[in-house]
This record gives sequence, C-alpha cells and structure tokens, in this order.
Amino acid sequence: MITYGTVTCAFGLFISLLLSLGGLESKWTFFGLMTFVGLGNGLVIPNATAGALSVRPHLAGTASGLSGALMLAGGAGLSAWAGTLLSPGAGAWPLLVLMLGTCVMGIVAIGLVVIRERRLEQLAQN
Repeated sequence: MITYGTVTCAFGLFISLLLSLGGLESKWTFFGLMTFVGLGNGLVIPNATAGALSVRPHLAGTASGLSGALMLAGGAGLSAWAGTLLSPGAGAWPLLVLMLGTCVMGIVAIGLVVIRERRLEQLAQN
C-alpha cells in the first residue's frame, strides 16, 4: 500500500510539474492535482505508522513517539526550505520539485524495505 501511495503521489506531482513548466499552471491544475497527493498520503501514512509500530510491539510507544517526531520535524524542515525556495513571481515549480523529490525518496525508501524483507524471508527459508 505504501508503494501504491508514493507512486500515486509522484504521478500527481509529476503531471502538475509538467503543466507548470509548460506554462499551463493555474489554481485549478495545481490544487486539482494535489488530490493525488492527498490520496497518496492517505495510503502511505497509516500503513507506514502501522509498520513502524509492528516491528517490536513491546516498543510501540517509543516507535509512535519517534515516528511522529520525525514526521513533524521533517515537515517543519521541508516547509522552511520551501519558504526559502519560493519567491514572488517564481511560480509553483520550486515547490513541486521539492515535493516530487521527497516523494521519489519515499519510493526509494520503501523499495529498500521491500528488498530487505525479501532477503530476510529467503534467509528464514534456508
């Protein structure tokens, strides 16, 4: 589900970025395509939280606090960075590039998790 969510998010951001760079940006295209980001986040966040809490159930409270703190700190840092990138007249493309970059990093991260899980399953079978 996390993979589907990150790909959905990246799809919407990529199309929005293409429209923005093509000169077809408007409030309708920007916010309309953000629905893909919302849908993707709706698939990613609950499943990632459940995954973080299920690794070691006796440490669920610690995992919950740490994952929440990382989400808030990451969001704050990225918001500050976006604020420095955006300037009057720049358009939405700097924000879209930043969002798409973080989404691609999410795809890479979940890909690494899937690879690791498959390797652990193979080791358990041997």
